[in-house]
Amino acid sequence: MPKVNRYRIYPTKSQITKLNSTLELCRWVYNETLALRKNAWESEQKRISYYDSKKMIPIWKKDKPELKNVHSHTLQDVTMRVDLAFQAFFRRVKAGEKPGYPRFKGKGWYDSITYLQSGFSLNGNTLSLSKIGDIKIKLHKII
Repeated sequence: MPKVNRYRIYPTKSQITKLNSTLELCRWVYNETLALRKNAWESEQKRISYYDSKKMIPIWKKDKPELKNVHSHTLQDVTMRVDLAFQAFFRRVKAGEKPGYPRFKGKGWYDSITYLQSGFSLNGNTLSLSKIGDIKIKLHKII
């Protein structure tokens, strides 16, 4: 069973701005990925896989240069979240439950980012996040 530890961070005002900007860009990628998959199904009855939607990130970065301010693994996790939402949707359809199609995220409804394998480090009481900076953290439990 996976174990989760949550720790309080103390970002500066500029880091709060960067974190909010990162959340908004992740929300944008989530909604674009969902729209891509929805439009492909409605127009061509074609399913788009996680890997196909992940290949869209570099294209979106060309059109929207501010996406370069977000760590690449974080953006890949966003596309994974959309894929997991669709997997849960199809599982519920197959089980005969009320399916609940994945929803677009409005402002303020996307509230977390994930660094999967790289882009972060923990040095004492400082959490270093790629593209955001060093943030003070209160470690109440030893990792």
